[in-house]
Amino acid sequence: MITQIRLKAYKWFGKRMPCGDIVEFNQRSTYIWPAASGYFLIFIILLMMVGATNYQNNLAFLLTFLIVGIGLATIIFTFKNLQGIQFALRGHGELFCEEFAEVEISLTSLTGTKHSAIGIGWSLEELVWTDVEPDEPSLVRLSFKAKRRGQVPLERILVTSYFPFGWLRTWSFFGFSSTVLVYPKPVEPPPVFESVGNQEEEQGHKKRGSEDFFGLKSYEIGEPLSRIDWKSFAREKGLYVREFAVFQGTQLCFDWDDYAGTDDELRLSYLTFLVIQAAQQQIGYSLKLPGEYIMFDEGEAHRNNCLKVLALYDTQSKEARERSLQ
Repeated sequence: MITQIRLKAYKWFGKRMPCGDIVEFNQRSTYIWPAASGYFLIFIILLMMVGATNYQNNLAFLLTFLIVGIGLATIIFTFKNLQGIQFALRGHGELFCEEFAEVEISLTSLTGTKHSAIGIGWSLEELVWTDVEPDEPSLVRLSFKAKRRGQVPLERILVTSYFPFGWLRTWSFFGFSSTVLVYPKPVEPPPVFESVGNQEEEQGHKKRGSEDFFGLKSYEIGEPLSRIDWKSFAREKGLYVREFAVFQGTQLCFDWDDYAGTDDELRLSYLTFLVIQAAQQQIGYSLKLPGEYIMFDEGEAHRNNCLKVLALYDTQSKEARERSLQ
């Protein structure tokens, strides 16, 4: 019963919630209600009114009506504190599935007045408080964790304020129509020599050397300690040694088929890890997925393109399957 009431309330709020690339509140989408201290103040006012009536004390009546008048004026100030603020999505860091990143939101005053003690966040438990000055926008960074990859809409955002006395709470919800691109979660592939990627021998060959990281192999007695992969050892995967190679016309290809028999999402996580690692080490590579092939290249633009392809791989058909099951 409580769950149904909550769902109906969310649906009602959702219909009135503003949504767009740039959002501004109006009276229809803003709400106000007494806070905990407000209920206590109402209780005190009722006691004062009863006492003033019983004892026919004019000063008690005056004080009671004065507090009531201040309370009514507070309703206007509290309610107007959220009016005239424009919210815009400024940007975000790289978002990887199941990892936290920051989303930057700007708050701009359109009324030329200061808006004090504005709380913004995903819920009441994780609010970020700021003041919006009349002459410059205020920037707020919210921590965001995506549960799936692809083009993901942001959750609805709560904005609230208790200004000026904390007796009343005004609040509203809004959402951004823009989506954010979430990459697969990087997962280090099994530390075997072949898992780094296929080598296409179309233009040359490779030989052992010390220039570029090539892969991992099992530790053998006499190997230099400086080449031990301590990260794998710390994860209790065994003792492995980093191998390096001088690539002579060789092209690395990160191939979907390298991880046959592995879950699709885990394959994407493996390939994401390899793309990020190769980009950090400034190694050229190509990427091969079912029905998709990205030519050999290197650099930041190539890295971002590969990550985008991995993030959007089969998302449309997956969403269609999920809708059919609902």
